[in-house]
Amino acid sequence: MQAIEFINQEYFTGQYRYISPSPDLERHVVYYWLLDLRRPLPEDEEFRELLLANMNASLVLNMGAPFDICNAKGQLLHSCHHSELIGYQTTPVTYRHYPNNFLVGIKFKPASLNYLFHVKGADMQRQTLSAHDVMTHLPELESAVYDAPDMQVIKTLLEKFLRRHTSTTTDNHRFDYILQSLNGPALQQSGFQLKKLAGLLYVSPRTLERYFSDSLNISPKKCLSILRFRHAAAQYVLHGYKADWEELGYHDFSHFRKEWTKWSA
Repeated sequence: MQAIEFINQEYFTGQYRYISPSPDLERHVVYYWLLDLRRPLPEDEEFRELLLANMNASLVLNMGAPFDICNAKGQLLHSCHHSELIGYQTTPVTYRHYPNNFLVGIKFKPASLNYLFHVKGADMQRQTLSAHDVMTHLPELESAVYDAPDMQVIKTLLEKFLRRHTSTTTDNHRFDYILQSLNGPALQQSGFQLKKLAGLLYVSPRTLERYFSDSLNISPKKCLSILRFRHAAAQYVLHGYKADWEELGYHDFSHFRKEWTKWSA
């Protein structure tokens, strides 16, 4: 998907650094990332990346200059001056990066940030929260990450921080069903269809709808539609219009193009 979403693709390919989570955190984390723009750049320089509709929330440690979040039309939604939790987006947004940005982030799998840090869906959807208002020991983490010599050390610091929170997470059967819905094998087995997904999880569609509404403040139908689109778009990058659209949950390529317009405009 990054090949689609980066506007300044050639630039970002050389600037972002990624590293995968350890096995015990794979349930919740997609990857850790670093964007370091502290090297000398023209003062009026800016770089943009487009983020299409998605269900992944992030913790962003901001230890440099602010960055901006704008809508698809380029209108400013929010300037991020400090470390923040950025919720899932049901519409596209654009990030504007400037000289002296220094960002380190954790990209969470759908619903995991809410689950680990007890954040309500209504507080995260299409908006940000100050990470300092939600998380403890954050200044110590920021200081250590800022001085870290490489990505492996950053990963170690982030995972120590996460394990502190996962060890205190209490059982929540509603979130367990949501995490299974969005990150388990049942998702693709269901063809991203709510009725089939509920059946695979041995609950009724109505029960699953209630769990999603209570925990994420979004309907499972809308959520599944976004996840189907994200999965299909990644396949489109690899295979073009020759992708197996029926297997991806679409009638044909034309059906996918309509979804593209819906989730990218």
